[in-house]
Amino acid sequence: MTARGSSESASPTRSDELTYSHFSKYFPHAPLALCIKECARLAALRKYQVEGPILDVGCGDGLFAKIAFQDTEVWGIDIDGSEGRWAQASAVYQQVVLADITKAKLPRSFFNACVANCSLEHVPDIDAALRNIESSLVPGGLAYMFVPNKEWASRFLTVRAAASTLGPGVGRLLQEFIDEFFKHEHLYDEAGWREVIARSPLEIVEINPVLSTSTTVAFEAFLIPSLLGWMNKRMTTRWTNFPGMRRRAVPIAYAIAKLAYAIIGDTEKTAEFLIMARRRP
Repeated sequence: MTARGSSESASPTRSDELTYSHFSKYFPHAPLALCIKECARLAALRKYQVEGPILDVGCGDGLFAKIAFQDTEVWGIDIDGSEGRWAQASAVYQQVVLADITKAKLPRSFFNACVANCSLEHVPDIDAALRNIESSLVPGGLAYMFVPNKEWASRFLTVRAAASTLGPGVGRLLQEFIDEFFKHEHLYDEAGWREVIARSPLEIVEINPVLSTSTTVAFEAFLIPSLLGWMNKRMTTRWTNFPGMRRRAVPIAYAIAKLAYAIIGDTEKTAEFLIMARRRP
């Protein structure tokens, strides 16, 4: 199955997390570390038929939806006003709601699907968020939620090196620092995420591990230089200022990223889960 409106055909058995098609669209607008993660999520989502209208929770600047969905009605919601303005300017969304997903007045029984791209783990009251998402879906509507695996940061090379040379306690402290840096309010293993969904009105359809250890380590390898993009975003609200120049650099950047994947060579899916849940009919 493929995501409706996706920019290229895909096979259900496709395992390549970093395709040139996705990378060439993402890299001009995002730092390399973030680009690697988002391309892997796009590859995972493309295995499903995501029917519109779609609610994009934590839509950010709209780039993910622009690449994933075409000719489909998509609404975005984000609590960050700067991100919301970029989402509105992207012309991807029919509507952009600037609000807290736990309290937003969303149309009831309207969306056929919801996509939450690593946003729900940042919401303190995740139960309220899931209730609001559920009521906005049509009966039988599906929610596709990318959420972190509790131990994702344990695969960082720096964490493993700290644990092996300085002791497991130091490794754990570094791992906790990484999660605090990324402001993760919720971190669970598969059983824990099943409990979270079980508390909500949603019904689990499936939970699949996604994003390989290679993705995590490649993300780590390019994280320091990518922090310049993070600083730029805080100052200008944009990850990058010169997308045209970065577009010309796509082939080189892609070759570097693919080389990192090849060197690491660990395809085990350890970083995140893709939860598919539905509103009960």
